[in-house]
Amino acid sequence: MKPLWRSFGVFIRQIIRDNMLWAVCFAPLLAALFFRYGIPLIEGLLCGYFQQQAILSDYYLLFDLLLSLLTPYLFCYVSAMVMLTERDENMAGYMAVTPVGKSGYVMSRLVFPALIALVASVLLMSFFTLTVWLFWTALAVCLLTCLLSITVALLIFSLSRNRVEGMAMAKMAGLLILGLLVPFFILSNVKYLAAPLPSFWIAEFCITQNVLLLLPAALISLIWIWLLYGRFVRKLY
Repeated sequence: MKPLWRSFGVFIRQIIRDNMLWAVCFAPLLAALFFRYGIPLIEGLLCGYFQQQAILSDYYLLFDLLLSLLTPYLFCYVSAMVMLTERDENMAGYMAVTPVGKSGYVMSRLVFPALIALVASVLLMSFFTLTVWLFWTALAVCLLTCLLSITVALLIFSLSRNRVEGMAMAKMAGLLILGLLVPFFILSNVKYLAAPLPSFWIAEFCITQNVLLLLPAALISLIWIWLLYGRFVRKLY
């Protein structure tokens, strides 16, 4: 385990040395504060201005879902940026022949950050949501968003040659989260065109509270990970 923790320590030091990545890690907390206190304030101002009883409040659940996704998405984005830097510096190949090994490198760069993001996401969901959540529901959603975010990290790394392309690819990978919006704004069966997006099933589960929808949400994320992992490993080494 010591080589694995040393590898993860190198990962943390790389983040600390990069001001942009360091700031990205704190962005979920700022977003949580804005969602929890800024959105209700804006809702009050809008309702007063337009003389309506509710404008944004019908979409508080959507804001909560965005909060649950934001932490793992940004953490895994940071992981992808670090791995792109290490690939350019040939550090990834070097670590593969050390006691860390390939599997240890993947653990320290993808699995550990996702687990930390899971804990952080659950904590933020415990204190900053706009709607009432059961703990097990919040935990399930955070697990699913972490799986989705690993997909995002694999996609960014696999399809980018450097960090500049990685930042551009992160915007394209953001399309994977658009599925959250679909069940809130499209009520007909046309919404199932978004079924290949794991985020669609996460939103459907939260709206309907049908636990069976957890299965396609997890399965589709795992399929995405399986499709991208081979390309990820080939490019990494």
